[in-house]
Amino acid sequence: MKNIVLGMLVFCTIISLSSCDPWEDESYEEGTNPTEEVTIPGTWKLTAITLEDSFDFNGDGTATTDLMAETNCYQNELMAFNQDLSGVSTSNSYAHIIVNGTLYITECIDEVEETPFAWAQNQNTISLTIDSQIVNATLAGDILTFTLPDGFTATDGQPGGFVLTQDIKMTYKKIP
Repeated sequence: MKNIVLGMLVFCTIISLSSCDPWEDESYEEGTNPTEEVTIPGTWKLTAITLEDSFDFNGDGTATTDLMAETNCYQNELMAFNQDLSGVSTSNSYAHIIVNGTLYITECIDEVEETPFAWAQNQNTISLTIDSQIVNATLAGDILTFTLPDGFTATDGQPGGFVLTQDIKMTYKKIP
């Protein structure tokens, strides 16, 4: 009788463990399954730049961490990933922000600056080598995100004066 009960317990345990779908496991995140086929080559557009802290750079009375919305800059920034593991990042504007106490003077400066980079993929981690610096990005479906430490600065415009520095999270979406 003990053998029958033990056998049924083992059988039930095996059945319950093998019946779990990956989305029932708390470690599974949609879009980050290493077995999903993800194609990196192509053009990716910047959709969000997120700061660590909220600011009201545009003076509308609402502070947010969304640098694109607060400055109306960075609207057409692209990253082109080539099949040969090279790429080009194209910047078409940047925000020049002067801090004057609690007032922010913001100007969107048009530019066209192309920066070459190399890339490599290890499952859902994309390593970008830009100017000999390595930045690891995370791929989730058609969204690519990475953080640039101290990637944002604003000053009071005075030599040796006040400098505001923030890490920024960059989010790109693949253009179909």
